[in-house]
Amino acid sequence: MLFKNYIDDFLLVKEIEEGCSPNTIKAYRYDLIMFISDLSTDVDISTINQFHIRSFLKKLKDREYSKVAIARKIACLRSFFEYLEASEIIKLNPMKKINSPRIKTEEHLPKFLTVVEMKNIIEFVQNDNKLNYTTSKRIYIIIRLLYATMARVSEISNARVGDVDFSNGLIRLRGKGNKERIVPVDKQTLKILREYLMERIFFKNEDPLLINKSGGALSVRSIQRDIHLLKIKMGYTKKKKLTPHIFRHTGATHLRQAGMDISELQDILGHSNPNTTRIYAKNDINRIKEVYRDKHPLYDLERE
Repeated sequence: MLFKNYIDDFLLVKEIEEGCSPNTIKAYRYDLIMFISDLSTDVDISTINQFHIRSFLKKLKDREYSKVAIARKIACLRSFFEYLEASEIIKLNPMKKINSPRIKTEEHLPKFLTVVEMKNIIEFVQNDNKLNYTTSKRIYIIIRLLYATMARVSEISNARVGDVDFSNGLIRLRGKGNKERIVPVDKQTLKILREYLMERIFFKNEDPLLINKSGGALSVRSIQRDIHLLKIKMGYTKKKKLTPHIFRHTGATHLRQAGMDISELQDILGHSNPNTTRIYAKNDINRIKEVYRDKHPLYDLERE
């Protein structure tokens, strides 16, 4: 009973019976392959115990994985071994004695860049001579799109030319569960996008919005590599977080700080659960303090 033999069937159950999204399936596969690689590709699944699990988790901690990332991998392994137990493939579930790490509330707060940091990044890419023109132009468009639309990186990768409504300043995004939403785009980003498309000379509405050298859709991995390259060129330290997703958090946080209502922000971000969006309210402590001072009766008494 080799571990690797059951991965595909487990993922099929998650996809077909539980309706997990392609991105969730991809994350499960990645986590399981990471775990099995830590052991051995030909390990007998019935021999895996809690000590193997804890050894794997210890290595993750030593590699400075966050508690949130470790908790996700624990959740994946727990689900996998529950499937094996329910299918009567194993008798003893090694995950039953494994607890997830306690995660403080502040660890859930999304990291974001300040307005000044965003301005510096945009100016750096515009004026950078360390990158060739094509790469610099592509990274510039990626950053503006991610920040302007607050899209997930997969949504930008999947976007088509016809999804952009240049006349009305809108873009159609396809999110989790293939749900569609339409969000605004600023005039300058649209102008840059139009120039980018004009350089391609020929394109159709169904063509990818962002393309690679071969003319195919720019993959999620390629976008991640571009942002990582930017991080290196800007001289950011290893601890400085600069990923495609941080531009989504940054745009959302800046809109919230500017006074956008949580329900409006929820529509732009494509969150099905309003509680997911409310985390941006926690990020904006200055706004909370401002409203508190303005509304609390005690401040009226002090003004008297």
